[in-house]
Amino acid sequence: MKRKILAALLALVTVISALSLSSCGEKSEYPVQIGKTVINSEPENIVILNKNLADIISCIGYDIKLAGRSDEVNQKGMEVVPSVGAASNPSTDKIIKLKADMVFADESLNSKAKSDLEAKGVTVITPESAASVKELKALYRQLGSILGGSITGKEKGAEAFDSLYESLKDVRDAVDDKGIVRTICYLYYDGKMRTMNSGTWGCEMLGFTGASNVFKNEKSDVVNLKTLKLSNPDFIFCGDMRVVNYLRKKPAFKNLSAIKKNIHIIRLDEINAQGDSALDTLRKMLKHMYPEDFS
Repeated sequence: MKRKILAALLALVTVISALSLSSCGEKSEYPVQIGKTVINSEPENIVILNKNLADIISCIGYDIKLAGRSDEVNQKGMEVVPSVGAASNPSTDKIIKLKADMVFADESLNSKAKSDLEAKGVTVITPESAASVKELKALYRQLGSILGGSITGKEKGAEAFDSLYESLKDVRDAVDDKGIVRTICYLYYDGKMRTMNSGTWGCEMLGFTGASNVFKNEKSDVVNLKTLKLSNPDFIFCGDMRVVNYLRKKPAFKNLSAIKKNIHIIRLDEINAQGDSALDTLRKMLKHMYPEDFS
């Protein structure tokens, strides 16, 4: 009799343990907490207002949830998704009609639109931007967790980042640079002449070309024109024609090696791309630098 009671108790403990593990399994994916925001279930319909976030989410594979986008999210393949207007001032009515349960935005989203959406029960996520490789991998994990759960989604995000990083290195390895170390820089204008210095994703992208960024160790992103002249980079990439015209008109820079044939346009959103578009940007830069390998 004692053995039967003991066996019954052990069986009961086994069932309770199984139920507990099952319950823990269900709870392990959600809720997910991002800052003060708690996400209790997997989002089904999302609207993305930021171009780079759209790029990353697509790279992870969660663009299948995309119900709407801003005008700025114009990557190839995404133009078929309904637009909700400008990233800074989208139509909240359109977002609600799309039955969106989550909106991904950046700091440009105006406060009224944000509060109106939240009042309608739409979760607004504004992730912090990532500069370093470590920060970007963390962002991939965070977005994966939000969209697919703290285990499955997080792992999917990490795998997507690792795959992208390896692909960027593979593209670089396709270049035959004959062992020659070349120098490079990126310049853009936003009221001041700026560059991609240490700690920026743009600096990482320049590194993937195999060339040495002349501003890599600069503490400030404001361009020191004297450093630019003395370093005389082999290649200069610019955000737009304003920078190209400025350099070509200044007598002080007429002898820069890159001015005659190795100064090229790479838009700021291209150099800052952190999803699949980063591969397109790298190929574009390398095609300018090594046309024989990327003809």
